[in-house]
Amino acid sequence: MSLTLLIVDTFGSNRLREQIGASYLVSEATSRWAYRALPVPNNLADPASSSPTFDPAARIENGTLAAEVLYAGGGNFVALFRDESSARRFVGQLSRAALCEAPGLTLAIAQRPFDWSEWLRDAIGALRVDLAAAKRRQVPTYPLLGLGVTVMCQSTGLPAIAEAPPVGEDPGYPASAETLAKLAARDAAEGRLREAFPIAAEFAFPSRTDDLGRSPGEESHVAVIHADGNGMGQRLARIGGDDRQPTRNRAYVEQVRTFSRGVTRAAMQAQQDVLDRLIEHLRQSDHDPRGRFSVANLRVIDGQRYLPFRPLVFGGDDLTVVCDGRLGLAVATSYLRAFARHTRELPGGDGPATAAAGVAIVKSHYPMARAYDLSVELCQNAKRYRRELASATGQDLATLDWHFAQGGLAGKLEDMRQREYGTADGRLTLRPVTLAANPYESVRCWPVVEAAIRAFRDEPWKDRQNKVKALRDALRQGPAAVRAFRLRFNGDRPLPDVVPTEVNLKLGGWIGDRCGYFDAVEAVDWHVPLGGSD
Repeated sequence: MSLTLLIVDTFGSNRLREQIGASYLVSEATSRWAYRALPVPNNLADPASSSPTFDPAARIENGTLAAEVLYAGGGNFVALFRDESSARRFVGQLSRAALCEAPGLTLAIAQRPFDWSEWLRDAIGALRVDLAAAKRRQVPTYPLLGLGVTVMCQSTGLPAIAEAPPVGEDPGYPASAETLAKLAARDAAEGRLREAFPIAAEFAFPSRTDDLGRSPGEESHVAVIHADGNGMGQRLARIGGDDRQPTRNRAYVEQVRTFSRGVTRAAMQAQQDVLDRLIEHLRQSDHDPRGRFSVANLRVIDGQRYLPFRPLVFGGDDLTVVCDGRLGLAVATSYLRAFARHTRELPGGDGPATAAAGVAIVKSHYPMARAYDLSVELCQNAKRYRRELASATGQDLATLDWHFAQGGLAGKLEDMRQREYGTADGRLTLRPVTLAANPYESVRCWPVVEAAIRAFRDEPWKDRQNKVKALRDALRQGPAAVRAFRLRFNGDRPLPDVVPTEVNLKLGGWIGDRCGYFDAVEAVDWHVPLGGSD
């Protein structure tokens, strides 16, 4: 039986309230809009539902369906169509929905013929290769930038067609059709967020960076966190085993659906765990170790306390979260642990899945789109390190990378790292690091950084800013300068013993071409741990 196999993906603002709508529109394109564009009959019990359910009795191979959704999740939508004309009509209707409801959103679509007598897993693998090629071939669009006298949108640079309405203290501003579509989706996005992550009525999710938890009299920073599951493609490819018989296609479809639902459920539960842990921390602590963080100092508007945390992208194996900059590392590490905890039974692997995370910590009014791009770049850097470790040790480890931008962000991550952390002795930073103990490079792990932060907040370092500042300068100059620092400022006592097996680290501050303490010294004034145990 000749069918058509099709896959949909998306790719493609400077204000948080625009990002809220943008993330919602991306989710809609590969979920509700795609479901509604399916020809009838299909395998959904309610095609118009925002949360459609599969009808397990309906199958495309017996000729009773015009279309069957194989799975939807992680930003992908994969379906089988009875014929090419049905697939073509689906593409047309989905494209129209994207053009009308989300100007500026780009869809990437690939399709290929498929016969039920073939092995479906191989066909989906080939389709993903086609999708990647389609993305590379896609010609960027160059919209008409206006004729005569026009006002430019402050977010996109495109011609403004109206003024965005003011919100709170934010005044209105000229906005393009793309920006207005994002803003118009904000209320729907708020409803989806509240449904996905239930919280007490006294709390609300912020829609402005100023509501994320700024402390009076202090410079405010926000953290944009992007996390992505590791090896999900390999796990998916292992589903179905080595039996390539077409008679296994139906079982394979069910296993893939189970996998897709399992990944989504695990990521959502992990985010809920982080949110619950944050609220518990805020409720139980009058203030954090630096005396700045509690329920009492959250911003209150219309009787609701705005949490210093907001999920932007969720529903697959990746997520994007924005939060108070002081919480960035705590939120990221808590999520990575929770994701592993909730993927213990995930198909296609021999144990829990891991994830990688990138945390971009920037000033609160820095362009959100640039901060997001940096968080993605940091996440990819963490993934590269994970692959290096997997090759060296055979272990699948969660990894983390972050960047604290005191000023602007100029250039690529590697260039910024070399400019800000490169010295004649090597790299000041350990990043990226593993979430747990590192079997290959013992010092390059989060427990080492965390232990050093705790040590610098305790005696004899506590409240001695000049001493910490002098250490930071000595670390920049290398091991010899660190030894001189110990004689002058520390009574020749060694530095905190964060890796007992590495004696030279506490004497000279460096191991090989890596400094073991600079990350902690940099984070000691702003990192807020959530406490508790995993």
